[in-house]
Amino acid sequence: MFIQVRSFQSTNVKPDNVFVNYTDSEVGFSDVQLGDFGGTYPADSKYAKEGTPIGASMWTGPEVIMETPWNTATDICLIYGGNFNLFRPRTIPCGHEQYELEVLKRQFQYFGPFPVKYEEIASQETVTAILYLMHKIPCAKTRPFRRTMERERVKRAKEFIGKIMMMDWRDKPTVKELLEDEWFKEDGMGE
Repeated sequence: MFIQVRSFQSTNVKPDNVFVNYTDSEVGFSDVQLGDFGGTYPADSKYAKEGTPIGASMWTGPEVIMETPWNTATDICLIYGGNFNLFRPRTIPCGHEQYELEVLKRQFQYFGPFPVKYEEIASQETVTAILYLMHKIPCAKTRPFRRTMERERVKRAKEFIGKIMMMDWRDKPTVKELLEDEWFKEDGMGE
């Protein structure tokens, strides 16, 4: 949060770079720190404004894969658990020329569609890619996360994750906004 509050973007936030001190407390940890600042840039840098690809596509937001502008909310899209990642392609290996497209398809499948306003920041090539995704994955084949059955996901956690996983980075909350979210307060963690 330190770097994001000061408008820096870490481009290497992933499980390996998040350090946690566990405790027996109700929260489960006493301290969380981010390591590896090798790919950290000012949020208003040319890299962010030009949509320069950053990080591993499996761990990043759709805006990075599509090379559109990104900001400090970009790395707040991690849905994983150990070796599990919701967006890891199941049909092709990492390094395959279609790997990023497959990651984007999975993001779209669970958290799409892209809002119409995305056209304001996207190139014609990106808009074409979005139309391709919509054609390739029609509504009938999506698995909208927000519509998962209540017994599958705790309602408050589902709403919180839904705030993080917006397809347009301009709609994503900042780390500061997330830490102030009602989800933490309801669980007794943010007070």
